[in-house]
Amino acid sequence: MAPEIAVIDALAAYLATPGLLLPAPLRIGAAEPAAAAELPAIVLSLEEVHRLGAGLGERAALVTGALAVQARIDLANPVLPDEPGFRLLSDDRRTLVMPHGGWVKADGSSGLLAGADLQVSVSGDARSVVNAAPGPGEVQPAAPVGTLLFGTPLPAAGLVLATYFLGQWERRATPLAGLLRIDVRAASAADVVALSAALAAALDDAAALPRGLRKVALGRVGSVGAPVAELAASRGRSLACSFEYEHEINRPDSSGGIIRRIPITTRLAVTTVDRASGAIVTTQASEVDS
Repeated sequence: MAPEIAVIDALAAYLATPGLLLPAPLRIGAAEPAAAAELPAIVLSLEEVHRLGAGLGERAALVTGALAVQARIDLANPVLPDEPGFRLLSDDRRTLVMPHGGWVKADGSSGLLAGADLQVSVSGDARSVVNAAPGPGEVQPAAPVGTLLFGTPLPAAGLVLATYFLGQWERRATPLAGLLRIDVRAASAADVVALSAALAAALDDAAALPRGLRKVALGRVGSVGAPVAELAASRGRSLACSFEYEHEINRPDSSGGIIRRIPITTRLAVTTVDRASGAIVTTQASEVDS
């Protein structure tokens, strides 16, 4: 999601908190009300916005903890889009490689995984997580390398869903700043005044603002407009705020990708000295594969 859209969604979710605004709005978001049944309403829009920060305006940091990730593997074609040449499923169809390694427990600690730390299903049928040789209906995880060993061969088609927690990932942040416009519309002038006052108080509570919204400063409060005949003679008011917002995206890029066996071919060089001429002679020994 674009950061510019995310700031509107985050603020709309915050303002929809039950009991925060009175009279309670029936609609909060980017859409204008189209009928009296949608009033009171709060409409959010960005009058001006720009991205901040050095360089490209995006920062990245390595984060540790527990990040929930869901992987979907098509058993009819068990490959990843960016690794079409590497097959994720073993020849006996029991070992499946997940896109990430470095799994941890749900609380971020290391140790043997249980059902709360890993959920696996095959075509909708859940598999029990065990930490010994798996039997039918069971799966054994190898958390460091990110593989699953199934008790029985997987079918030729179907979908494997696996939800696990990564202990390390990359968090990217894009900072924004700009001018936020908030339009309040209600059936009466009294409701508009009350709702806009409650809105100003909610925006002034810095500790309660949604994550990433670091600053919202009210800069303009317009007058209550005349009744609008097209919308049941409702009244409206416009407020303007400067804001600063940091949009965060958690990406498992740094968690550790697919771990696979890579053949290595080595030639051993043997160096000798010819006693008669004193020349140094280098020969290649036979190849060694590992």
